[in-house]
Amino acid sequence: MTVNLIELTQDQRQRRRFRRQASMEKPEPRVELIAGCDIAPEPINWLWPGWLASGKLHVLAGPPGTGKTTVAAALAGTITSGGEWPDQSASPQGNVLIWSGEDEPADTLVPRLMAAGADLKSVFFVDKIHDQGVERSFDPATDMQPLLAAVRAIGGIRLLIIDPLVSVVQGDSHKNAEVRRGLQPLVTLAGEMGCAVLGITHFSKGTGGKDPVERISGSIAFGALARIVYVTAKLPDD
Repeated sequence: MTVNLIELTQDQRQRRRFRRQASMEKPEPRVELIAGCDIAPEPINWLWPGWLASGKLHVLAGPPGTGKTTVAAALAGTITSGGEWPDQSASPQGNVLIWSGEDEPADTLVPRLMAAGADLKSVFFVDKIHDQGVERSFDPATDMQPLLAAVRAIGGIRLLIIDPLVSVVQGDSHKNAEVRRGLQPLVTLAGEMGCAVLGITHFSKGTGGKDPVERISGSIAFGALARIVYVTAKLPDD
């Protein structure tokens, strides 16, 4: 009888050990599926019908000196003043947020915005970031979350301009997977805030004659992820 009691106690200990090990194992990943009939179709909310979609990414590309910044300033001018688009449709009035790693606001961007008739009280520039008591430059590749908090605090952001768009990608801008991963926080921000995002970028050298989307500097994912891709070019002389 004594032996049987000891064997029973050991068996109980073994079962408890198995249960403890099972409880420490991580649960298997679970994929959630949604039936198409449970998804309500939603129309695109156009800031400028057919040209600028709220909550979507847009790319403005072209060779240097073809007016990319001027075009972006014109869009900002129309939105902040509640003016008319080139097709004479009315623009809703709102705020515009700009981050530029290439042009200074004081001597380049603000003068161009003024020339475009922008209401400067509705234009905001991304400046420094305060991180754990340290002041540093804003990094679009890593600071999208604090930017989202700042955008929420301002409210009414209709357009976010990023120049250059490649700065958002922390990894290799020529690899599709890394570009998609780098742009996703920007796409998420656009969707959450309902603002259009305009990313400015360049053409790659030696790509003349190719499809315009293929000429965008870096991975083809820049053009593939965008809702609309714009291209700037100079008209040939008469």
